[in-house]
Amino acid sequence: MNKEKGFQIGAVAVAAVSIVAALVFFFTNCVNLTSTKRYNAYFAIIFIVMIALTVYLTRMLVKNKDWSYPRLFVIMAIGWTFCMQLVMPPISGPDEVQHYYSAYHCSNIMLGMKDHNLSMDTSKLGSWVQDESFFYMRAEDYYMMPYLDVTFPYQYAILAQGNYFKHADDMQGNVECKIAPSKASRYLVSGAGITLARLLGFGFAGVIFMGRFFNSLSLIIAGYIALKLLPVGKQQFFTFALFPGVLHICSSYSYDNMSILFSLALFTLVLYYSQPQVKLHAWDIIILAGCVVILIPNKIVYALFAVWFFAIPLKKWWTDVVLSKKWYEYVILGVLGLGVVVVAKKVITKYYYFIMVNVFWKWSGNTIETDTSREALSWEYFVDHKLEVLKFTWDGIKVDFWYNINHIIGRELGHIKLNAEVPWVCIIVMLICLLAGMVFIKGNRIKKWQMVVLGLGLVLCVVAIFIGCMTRFTPAEGSQRIQISFRYLIPVYMCMCIGLGTDAKENKLALALIYIQNIMLIFSMCGLLHFLFHLRDGMPAPFVM
Repeated sequence: MNKEKGFQIGAVAVAAVSIVAALVFFFTNCVNLTSTKRYNAYFAIIFIVMIALTVYLTRMLVKNKDWSYPRLFVIMAIGWTFCMQLVMPPISGPDEVQHYYSAYHCSNIMLGMKDHNLSMDTSKLGSWVQDESFFYMRAEDYYMMPYLDVTFPYQYAILAQGNYFKHADDMQGNVECKIAPSKASRYLVSGAGITLARLLGFGFAGVIFMGRFFNSLSLIIAGYIALKLLPVGKQQFFTFALFPGVLHICSSYSYDNMSILFSLALFTLVLYYSQPQVKLHAWDIIILAGCVVILIPNKIVYALFAVWFFAIPLKKWWTDVVLSKKWYEYVILGVLGLGVVVVAKKVITKYYYFIMVNVFWKWSGNTIETDTSREALSWEYFVDHKLEVLKFTWDGIKVDFWYNINHIIGRELGHIKLNAEVPWVCIIVMLICLLAGMVFIKGNRIKKWQMVVLGLGLVLCVVAIFIGCMTRFTPAEGSQRIQISFRYLIPVYMCMCIGLGTDAKENKLALALIYIQNIMLIFSMCGLLHFLFHLRDGMPAPFVM
């Protein structure tokens, strides 16, 4: 028996064991003979998709089929985001209740429905007034939400029995919703999904899943385009995008989905246009600037990623744009230059205010009344207690680092009161797949000076995030609360991994790593389901179904 034959037999054996284990888990944990067919079908669909993906990848690996990163990513992303949406259904994500109402509000704007009872005060004209302002929601979508917002595993039964393509005829009128929404510009994708579902007359379950599906669809489309254009790091992006943590964020209502995808778009386009054979035009710069502009309403710190523009060789800016002798390109450059000044002023002003007011301008004789339990460490306090503050900061960084690694890869998923756990071994193996791809998949990497420029953008962003969080550091809360949200750092880690990759084409090692990650995702989903099924063991049900 040669190595190739042994490899093929091993791949088939691993797939067979994984499928059998998944089926055993399904029949012993998910099937409930006392429940309805729709309830059992809800979980059956998850396992059918997982098994189908495994069979597809095994066949491709054993038969040495030709494959491409973009096409395979679309298939894998569709399958695993679908599974993640059912395993971690609506309202399980971070702040997802608020995100859902905000996305619904965005959908109202798309449908031409206005807000009501907004402020008439000239100093804040048109702003939201607590307990007075409202927007309309369909009665079914409004009244069903509290029933879904319960602890697992009861969400599964509610969704399995829910209205997807049909709706409750007696709950089609509009009711007032007085929950203040977040910026509509953050929810353009999920809002479009809700809008389509409402126009098609879907029921509550169909509406709430359609908004999430559009967020997943944006990951699939953006990933496909990125894998078409990226000159390096394709395997790293493929692996990173299929981490449970990223799948969950991009399968929820979180607007961090847009932060991840437009950071990816900016990073991809910068690397693409930096290639000698690709000609740079002024309208290409508009696309790059557009990515930055879209990132700003989500997290203003991502505006610092504009430093990446300089990863495109200056010679290309001169020869392709400045010497183009096309008047409209000069006009575009002028407008873009003005935009840079405006954005820079906004970023600098915001951070100058936060840092100076919350850190440097604080002093013990300040007579302004403050909540002492929330008071941030001042510059004066730091000067007098340097070692104490530095130790406090270092301890916070260590806690933050491991917390964020856990959540970015996906060891813990969901909102802070849930923290559904993925088995440790799955996370470790997936992380090994990512690192193995960087080390063992040989090829050319980006130039060292480009690494410096791209790294500078990442470092500036992390420093800005850290400084912003320093204004919230308090001795009373430092040991109890995580200071930096992991969602801020997902684009940073993702782009770093891509930048460290090579330009290697599709090969068997890369496919084998994807195959291993797929196997780990099967056990990850089973681990999540087991955790959530037993979350309320020994506790009474919140209501009778």
